[in-house]
Amino acid sequence: MNKLKILHVLTDTNIGGAGTLLVNYLHCFDREKYDISVCLPKSSALIPLVEAEGYRVIPLEHGHDKSFEMSALREYTKLFRREKPHIVHTHSAFSAKLAAFLAGTKSRIYTRHCAFEMPKRLTTFPGKQINGFINNTLATEIIAVANAAKDNLTETGVKEKKITVIINGVMPVRVASEDEKAALREKLGIKDGAFVCGIPARLEHYKGHAYLVDTIAEVANTHPEVVCIFMGEGSAEAELREKAKSLGIEDKIIFAGFVKDLAPYYAIMDLNLNCSYGTETSSLSLSEGMSLKVPAVATTFGGNPYMITDGVNGLLVPEKDSHAMAEAIVKLVEDRELLRRLGDGARDQYEKKFTAAAMTRQLEKIYDAEGKRIGFKA
Repeated sequence: MNKLKILHVLTDTNIGGAGTLLVNYLHCFDREKYDISVCLPKSSALIPLVEAEGYRVIPLEHGHDKSFEMSALREYTKLFRREKPHIVHTHSAFSAKLAAFLAGTKSRIYTRHCAFEMPKRLTTFPGKQINGFINNTLATEIIAVANAAKDNLTETGVKEKKITVIINGVMPVRVASEDEKAALREKLGIKDGAFVCGIPARLEHYKGHAYLVDTIAEVANTHPEVVCIFMGEGSAEAELREKAKSLGIEDKIIFAGFVKDLAPYYAIMDLNLNCSYGTETSSLSLSEGMSLKVPAVATTFGGNPYMITDGVNGLLVPEKDSHAMAEAIVKLVEDRELLRRLGDGARDQYEKKFTAAAMTRQLEKIYDAEGKRIGFKA
């Protein structure tokens, strides 16, 4: 049986949302139908994760963490001409999109992973028309990981008929043992009886941590048992630490740094937080928390309202509104029955909408349709 040959291309050297999403895909693909390889920077932290799933990695010399680079364009073009894939599927790699076109690859798919307010120059003449022409030409199919990402594409000239929305799905997070949970609580200095909030997100301004610091300060006035774990690294870390110190809540916010294994963290969390206001599609951390019955308080920005249904699997609050988030957290601290119901709703929503298997089956339908379009015979 011939297999549809697919090359995925990422430029990430770290493990971000796009890389995590790809690993989830790789775990669920039908290996009897698809011959998949992954092109990554030779220094990428994703390489061992991809190889652990049993897939070939093609290490690249150029294009590390850069969407476009001339040297990467040349390297990709040579690679695609040599490998002759049926499909090139790119993730935030414009060099690879252009290279696939130049190399004559008949099926060129790319995934839009982010959503943010688009600059006016790309939503008005002539920028919209130029951007639309480029993307409509280079891509035969486009995947958006949230309706908000789809809206970004269409408002910048991309044809709606080219876009398929596939909401991010994740593998269920493993259930941590009681010993693991106890060890983590001791390591982080979390006392018995504490109400634990967590936010797994890069420490960048658009993720809204600064507003969350204000939220925790407000909550601490009436509920000193609440603590919040910041799981991630980023350019805003020093500023956030200083702000927490200035508000006298250093003991209420725990900076855990980059966390490789989130399972014990989710296991001790009562509440999952998302404070984004600059870019957010379908949050992997929200899905991961839902798989373990952890409900969320999230902003109404981007794809969050699709992920969280207010009163079903969490609560929604306006972005940049620290007081509204504080009120939502306090509501759940004081109403544990509501917290429990939202946790049950979180697991139910995960099973219905956010599993990695369901996500992968949708992508496979696109691959199959593209294979048929280009005349592939299994």
